[in-house]
Amino acid sequence: MVSTTHQDQVVRSRYQEREADRLMMKRLFFLVFPICFIAIALVRISTVFSARDGRAEGSVFEEAKASAYAALGYAFHA
Repeated sequence: MVSTTHQDQVVRSRYQEREADRLMMKRLFFLVFPICFIAIALVRISTVFSARDGRAEGSVFEEAKASAYAALGYAFHA
């Protein structure tokens, strides 16, 4: 008779570990995203009112989301 209880425990512990990492990533994202959003919004406002060409292209939300994921990528791969 072959027992798979040890393998099941290993699989469950890996699953729980990955779920814990996902939860941590979501929590950190909700902390980092507003910081990135505010920073990018301020940069966009300063470019609009500067003496240069005041056109800003793209979504502020998408740029903040991308920069937040990039910053968190460094935290999880370090």
